[in-house]
Formats: sequence, structure tokens, C-alpha cells
Amino acid sequence: MKFSKTYEPNQFEPDIYALWETSNAFMPTTESKSNSYSIVMPPPNANGNLHIGHGLTIALEDTLIRYHRLKGDNTWYIPGADHAGFETWVVYERLLESEGKSRFDYTRDELYAKVWDFVQQQRGNMELQLRSLGASCDWSALTFTLDPKVVAQVYDTFKNMWDDKLIYRGEKLVNFCTKHQTAFADIEVVHKDEAGTLWDIAYPLVEPTGTLSEIIISTTRPETMLGDTAVAVNPNDERYQNIIGKKVKLPLTDREIPIIADEHADIEFGTGAVKVTPAHDPNDYEIGERHNLPSITVIGFDGKMTENAGANYENLTTDEARQKVLKDLKHLDLIRGEHQITHAVGHCYKCNTTIEPLLKEQWFVNIRPLADKAIKSLEQGSIKFHPTSKKKILINYLKNLKDWNISRQIPWGIPIPAFHDGAGNWIFDTRVDQPELEIDGKTYYRDEDTFDTWFSSGQWPYIVTNYPNQNQNPKSEFTSVSDLELKRGPEGENVSPLRSEAFFPTSVMETGSDLLFQWVARMIMLSLYTTGKIPFKDVYMHGMVLDERGQKMSKSKGNVINPMEIIAQYGSDALRLGLISSRSAGVNQAFSTSKVIASRNLCNKLWNISRFIQDLVDNETPTHQSVKGSDSDFSEAVEEMAAGHLFPAEREGLRPVKTGAHPEVSSGKSTITTLNAGEDWISRELNTCKTQLDNLMSTYRFAEAAELLYDTIWNKYADWFLESQKIYKNIPLLKQTLEQILILLHPFAPFVTETIWQTLSWTDGLLITQKWPQDLKFDPITAAEFETLILIISTVRGHLQSLSRHKNYPLLFGNDSLVDDNQVLIQFLTHATSVTHTDQPRGMRIALPNREIYLDIDADTLKAYREDLEAKILSLGQEIDRLNLRLTNPNYTKKAPKKLVAETKDQLAEKQATLERLKNELTLI
Repeated sequence: MKFSKTYEPNQFEPDIYALWETSNAFMPTTESKSNSYSIVMPPPNANGNLHIGHGLTIALEDTLIRYHRLKGDNTWYIPGADHAGFETWVVYERLLESEGKSRFDYTRDELYAKVWDFVQQQRGNMELQLRSLGASCDWSALTFTLDPKVVAQVYDTFKNMWDDKLIYRGEKLVNFCTKHQTAFADIEVVHKDEAGTLWDIAYPLVEPTGTLSEIIISTTRPETMLGDTAVAVNPNDERYQNIIGKKVKLPLTDREIPIIADEHADIEFGTGAVKVTPAHDPNDYEIGERHNLPSITVIGFDGKMTENAGANYENLTTDEARQKVLKDLKHLDLIRGEHQITHAVGHCYKCNTTIEPLLKEQWFVNIRPLADKAIKSLEQGSIKFHPTSKKKILINYLKNLKDWNISRQIPWGIPIPAFHDGAGNWIFDTRVDQPELEIDGKTYYRDEDTFDTWFSSGQWPYIVTNYPNQNQNPKSEFTSVSDLELKRGPEGENVSPLRSEAFFPTSVMETGSDLLFQWVARMIMLSLYTTGKIPFKDVYMHGMVLDERGQKMSKSKGNVINPMEIIAQYGSDALRLGLISSRSAGVNQAFSTSKVIASRNLCNKLWNISRFIQDLVDNETPTHQSVKGSDSDFSEAVEEMAAGHLFPAEREGLRPVKTGAHPEVSSGKSTITTLNAGEDWISRELNTCKTQLDNLMSTYRFAEAAELLYDTIWNKYADWFLESQKIYKNIPLLKQTLEQILILLHPFAPFVTETIWQTLSWTDGLLITQKWPQDLKFDPITAAEFETLILIISTVRGHLQSLSRHKNYPLLFGNDSLVDDNQVLIQFLTHATSVTHTDQPRGMRIALPNREIYLDIDADTLKAYREDLEAKILSLGQEIDRLNLRLTNPNYTKKAPKKLVAETKDQLAEKQATLERLKNELTLI
């Protein structure tokens, strides 16, 4: 295959991925434990397209997998698809509403079947998008969160926890969305700061004491007072010592409620007295538990007031009830004040409905034993976190974690395998396809709820790696889930072999920082309980991808970025590198189109590098010689080089640039010799790049790794080594160094590197399955000399550019063996008209300490150059003064955006460095 003139990603990427997949390049190679490396993909929702966050997830995870595969590890990247219980249900319920239908038009099993078909239609597209992102995952191990083995393990865990008293059925206060008619765990509630009103309401004492005839409470929800069962004051509040134990008349009702002492009442807040409504407030519920208070539900699951609220308020919405309660209180002259406040209000994370704390009988996990075990494991350092701060945050979260409600009132998900007899007695049974069971002449009724998705996904690492082993052959009683639950996706049965011993615990869990509590915490707790092992050794948490203005992406804002559109325009590699660039663990950062474009340019640069080397290989004429002879020979030779010709080996006066021993390196195919300083230098630089890359990847510093590769490929390999190789065409080394660059870059930009590998005439096999390169041998002395040559050439270029963009000048040098030995290279790369030894220095001295190098210019040109340099120094000094003045102004440093202040500091540092360079240059001319 010939190199096309330009690299068009969309012409190659689909075929390259198909080549990998059909070659089984993604499969683990052995069952060995010694070098196993596994990552479980956080399963994308199967209900729609991928978003830009998925793009970052795949870029990071696949980079790790490809890197470790090249390093010789036995890698297993396990894909998945999430049924996404509530999220999918919300999407499908919107579809029903658009069709003028409701969930109540169907039975649970009918709804399940409809959603199943809906998800399967969406899921195939999602998997194609994962392929477009380059995910080198083992598709034979693809696991859907409703697959039989998932259901089997979830039921097994539920039964074991039930038997161990870690799961119980009880009526407790839950977070309830009245629109979607389901409960949530605490962590799923989104709290938003909202403007509100705090009303002071008088509760008359049944028996006035002294001058105290009423107690004033403050509330933001006066409609809930209809369910009050006490008023609480702090036991240390001297104002209320004499009335603790007495009663008040609850306004708008015919009830009397007690005044109790509880530490929850804050002496400093309001009047120090609080109303207690156990059925509608989490804190009040706990007070009620401590004081054995009754719970009166006045708000129903439909969001309307119940009959317990009284005939005047029954069937009103909460907003309507609030207005009527306030009106009635004003009529009774019981409102003592109103205050405008800002307070946190819980909302449904999907529909934004205000969450109602309501009493409901549900299944709960007794979380304390699980959390305590997880805390102990974390404190022992069993799992490493990146960033490290997440570990402490997680431990603090686990210390304060409350029991977990795992019941959800939606038909889409894994049915809870429990039946009741109508009298409060429950049994475990997996025959959830049957609404009723007859057992020993007794009828049991199916629990209509499904599991919280996090209960199943919290077991993800050991389920998908087939650990523990019994997942391969689930107990017979766990295989009786209905046909609907056991349906498999279009790919057919999961055929992944047993690999639990080699790949569990997994090597790293890479996921978003927002899932630390919802997912990472649950995976650790459930894995320690079920397997006795941690689920993963490392946790890397990436931040959220914001839009280019630094705002959170949302469909309502219209700022959502579709990764497939970016791939269509710039290619998958450009997207991957663009997402990784300048990104730190756990930090939310803006998406940058400019970084994607820069990454696309790197891919194009690599393509052109490869074309250039392939052209040299196609026209190979072995020579590695330079010139040292008369000035006329020298100039003629440079002209030939500029025209792209090789130096004739027989030219009079030619001799090798480097004398002495020539380092050799085994490429695995042949022995390669370096013959000049540039070749030693690039060998050193590629070795350094490889070593630094290993260090960066071991600490998950992806952005620095990508920047290192960019700098090595573009600024070192292309700009210096390849330019020098237009003179010294070391074909074997060119081949070897290009191969090494392709291997090093492959984890980050897999498509373009594999495409080049398949296009080169001398490479074999697949790049994806190559081995990490060995060090190249080099002469450190001559490598350092080339570093000096780079400085000389760069400085000369800068002077020539400053003097004139349209005219070059001769270059003179004194007693300088390095310049003397590399005249051809210096002239070729600086475009000086000649490079000549002189005993009589003249013109402008190049600003290089301890070197005698001059540009042969006349006195007038030199004078003009000095005056221009002085003007630049003066102008820079003024700019630096302005920046210093800005940065010493507290109004700017405190009020301006931090990003702007940082940019100002960077500008100052850059200008100060330039000023020092120009001053140094002025002293030398």
C-alpha cells in the first residue's frame, strides 16, 4: 500500500479497527496471573448515543490497555452496556408521553418487553461508537447489566445479605419523586440553592407558664405542620427549661403535641425551637426515632395532601396547601414574621421535581458493617487513588453513610426476588415472572419493585471477570428468571472463558469523579463482602468535560458536544489526544477544539514524516558521509543537499563526521550503527522519551505523556533529526527510529500509527501486538555535541531572521572544532551563504558564550541591528513594568478571573526571559 498525499482518518479508521478485531488482537493471550492487566469499562447507558465524557473515558482506558499490551502484559479490557434503570425509564416514559400513552396502560411485563426492544435498538449504535473511539476491548466478553450471569450474581448477593441480616424490609423515610413515582437513595438527590421564605409561626401553649403563652417556630414548609407530632428545643436552652414536657396546641388542627428536648434544636438559629414532622423530614425522622414519636403522613405519593391533613386541605397540591395554610394562619393572627432566605432544596436529578421525603416500606441495606470493612481496607492502603485526595473524601463519606434503599418503583431493571403473604411475611424466590406463588397452600405476592441499578453495577468488577467461579454455573434456583429477563443481546450468548483467577481484582478502575460515592464506594463495599477482596488496585478519576466556556454541558443549554461529529471532522486520534491534553486527574476542564486541531496536525505531521522516510527507503543509496574540503567544494555540496541529492561517496575530500567506535543497536532484525552526532542525539532522546513515558504512565499523568510525545516527534525528531538526515541518510536507523515512535505513540493515537505501520514497506504484523522497544545505543559525547549544535543553529537562525527575512549572510568561525566538523550541517540548517574559518573576526558576534562565531555583516547593518535591539529592550522593559503594576494591584489579583491572572503571570515570566536574552545578546555584539 502506497502513502497517499494526505492522511484522511475516515478513509482508514473503520478498516483498521476491523483488522484489529478480526485478528483477535484485543483478546487476552494467556491465563497467567504474573503479568495480567485488566480494566472493566464503566458500562455506557444502552439507551442512547455516547457523549463527550465517554470519549474521555475510552481515551484514558484504551491508552492504558494499549500501553500495557505493548509492554508485554496480558491485557483484558472488558466492555459493557448498562440497562441504566431509572435513566432509561425516564427516556422511555417521555416516548410514551409523546405518543399520548402512560405506563399505566400496560402491565409490568408488557412494559419490560417494550423497553427491552427499545434498548436493543439503541445499544448496537452505542457499541459502534465505542469502536469508532478505538476501544480495544474483548467483545466476546461484552456484558449487559441484564445478562443471566448478572441477574444470577445479584440474586445470590441479595440472598446472602438477607441471610446475614444485612438486608431488611422496613418502613423508613425515603426520597420520593412524585412525577416518576419512585424512591431514590440519598446520594441521587440533587440539592440546589434556592430563594425561599422562612415563616415564624406561633404555637399556643396548652398551659401558659408565667409570661410565656406561645412558642414560636420557624419553617420553610408550613404545609407540613399539619403532620407535626412535637416541638423540639435544645436541652441547654435556658429560655425553655420550664416548658419542656408541656404541650402546645397545633394550629389548624384539633391536636395537642409535646415540647421535647433534643440536641438537634440549635439555640442560635431563629427562636431555638423547631417543629418536628417525622413523616416528612429526615432530621425530624431521626428525632422521632429517638423520642418514639408517631409519624403522620400528610403528603401522599402523588404529591397531594392526604386525608390526615384534614378536610380543608385534602387533595390540594403542596403549593396550594402552603398558600391556604398561610392564609388560615394569618386569619388566626399566628404568623410572627417572614424572612427571605436561600436554602438547599432536593430535586429529582432527571425531571427537577422537588423531592418529597415520604415514609415507605422498602428494602434497605444495613450499610454500617459494609462501610466499616471498606474503611478499614482503605486505611490500610489497599487501593491507590489518583488524585490521592479522593481516598480521604471517600473514607469520610463512608463514616457518615446511612442505610441504603435499594428498592425502585419502576418496571425496567432486575426484579427484586421477594414475595409476601399479605401479612408482612416475606420469602426469597427467583420466580419473578409469576405475579403469585402457591407454596404449601399459601399464596405469596410478588414484590413489584426492581433493584436500584447501583446494587447490580456495584458488583460489576467481579461479575464481568467471572469471579467468584460459581458465576460460570449459577445455582439452579437462580436460573428461573423469566424469559424476558434472560434475553440476550444481538451478539448472542456471552462466550468469554473463565479468567477470574488471572484478572480479579482488576488493575485499575477509571471513572468520573462524580461517581466516587455512587459507584466506587459501592463496588468496594460489595466486593469485600462477596469476594473478600478489593475490586481494583488503583482508582483513577477524571474530571468533567466542560464546554469551551467552562460551563457544564446540557441539552437545555445547547452546548453538548457530540464526539462522533468531532471524529467525522478531525479523526478519532485527534479527539483522543485533544481530550487528554492539559487534563489533570479529578479536575473539571473545558473542551478545547484548538487542542483537537493541534492533535490532528500531529497526526498529519507523523504521516508526512513516514512518507518522507518511505521515499528515502524506496530510493535507498547507502551513504553516511559529510564533507570537509575547499570552500568551493563545500558550497557546491550544500547546493546539492538543498536540491535533495545525496552526497556522492566518491567526492574528493569527503570523510565521516564521527570518528572512533560507532555504537550499534539491535533492532530485532538487524544491527544499526550511528554515524554522526544527530543520530546519537536522537537515539538518546528516544530512550529518554521512553523512560519518561514509562514513569508518566505509571502515575497516570496522561497529559504530560501526550505532551512529551508531541515534543519528541515534532520538535526533536522532525525539526532536527530528519532535517539532518537530508544530509546523512542512515536508512536502517530511520526505519528503526520511526518504528519506535509509532510504538510509543500508538496507545494515544492508535489509528494513524497502525495505518502507517501497515503502509510501510518493511514492517510486519500488527503494530497493536508489537513489543515495547529496547533502548537504542548511542555515544553520549557526540549526542551532547548535537545538543550544542542545535543551540548554535537556533541562535544563528534568530539573528538572520532579525537582520533580514530576504537576505542571508556568510558565517565565520574561529578556533571551534565542533563548528569546523559540522560546517555542512550548520550551513544547510541555517541557510547561511557560507560557513568559513577565519583568523580575523569581523561583523556581528553570535550571542553564544565561549564560542567565536560571527555573521559577516557590514558596520552600517551592525549599527542598525544594535539600535533595533536597544529599542526592543526598552519596549520590553515598559511592557514588564505594566504587567508588574497589574500584578501588584490587589483589585486585579483578587477580583479578576484566576485564569486571567495566571495568564498575566505567564506573560510576565516570558517577557522577562526574553529581556534577559536580548540584554545578553547586546553585550556580545
